[in-house]
Amino acid sequence: QPWYYGWGFNLPRGQALLDKWNQIPDSTDILLTHCPPLGFLDWVPRKMQRVGCMELLNTVQRRVQPKLHVFGHIHEGYGVMTDGSTTFVNASACTVNFQPMNQPIVFDLPNPRSS
Repeated sequence: QPWYYGWGFNLPRGQALLDKWNQIPDSTDILLTHCPPLGFLDWVPRKMQRVGCMELLNTVQRRVQPKLHVFGHIHEGYGVMTDGSTTFVNASACTVNFQPMNQPIVFDLPNPRSS
């Protein structure tokens, strides 16, 4: 994730994160990351800004295009949205106050055709 206070999994924005996201295989159907991509369920009202990762957004939309991208990290962003190709799920279990009150998000994916 991009640097976020002194929390774990931090990398500087830019090339360091891009190098990490470049390890995601092109053929990925379901992607799990800790942080959201920029603009998808990443709004932090207290800071009045989006805190998602631009490099992750470019990786997901331009190269990988998974069917499903699941993440958490930004508790305020809990929910589901789509860009028409990928379904984005912020599955944060906790609320912004770190209370484990968010309901599980259940989704179905079609089975691939037999070859």
